[in-house]
Amino acid sequence: MFEKIEVLDKEKYKNMKYTPVEPKEVGRHIGLIPLGFTEVLNINNFAPILISKGGKDVSEFVVFTGLSEGLNIFNNQEVYIPYFLRSYPFLTTTIKDENDKLRKVIGIDKTTKVAKNRKIPIFQDIDGEITLSAESNEKITIAQDLRLKRDVSISIINTLIEKDMLIKKDFKITYQNETKVIIDEYYIVNKEKLINELDDETLLLWTKKGWISLIDAHLSSLSHFESIVNVKNIDRELIDKK
Repeated sequence: MFEKIEVLDKEKYKNMKYTPVEPKEVGRHIGLIPLGFTEVLNINNFAPILISKGGKDVSEFVVFTGLSEGLNIFNNQEVYIPYFLRSYPFLTTTIKDENDKLRKVIGIDKTTKVAKNRKIPIFQDIDGEITLSAESNEKITIAQDLRLKRDVSISIINTLIEKDMLIKKDFKITYQNETKVIIDEYYIVNKEKLINELDDETLLLWTKKGWISLIDAHLSSLSHFESIVNVKNIDRELIDKK
């Protein structure tokens, strides 16, 4: 899912339709899903929330959902469904314009589920005016809302990086004397530093902004690694499919 992303061009896609996909089905194919800052408090009781690696990549909150379709939180009927899945096949993406400046646009996953003979029209023609269909507009609104919330997440994590509050980690599984790397690099908040080294003024400010609640949710969620990946019950074939 989200493998063949193109800019949603009105002229190119005006006659195209897409087949709706159950959000949980999308989720079963994505091991790490980006979150808006408010979503951290919605999904922390289901799965570990990590901070993605930095460098050239942007650091943000992501949720680790499982090893495969069979070992995945979206097999749980009660699980929270992130915005990133609800907006499928649409998402926001960044491109360079003709002036070589970065610009955020709406993209679409151009898979076999997007074609002229599918179910839901992407655009509609009303008296000669091409506009988004109601279904597409709803999903794109979700994608745009998520983009704003992800930007807030990025801002929060950039501040944590500036304060040197992150610890680098990796996630490995040992099975029958064989070690397999599942996530080679991610970060978590350094709880000890947060408690012992953060000055009172900053702590008060972060508390007022709600950041401490987010950090607490992030840290408490890490206990769910064990529930998602119960090593004793891991099927060798399921691991190898990842």
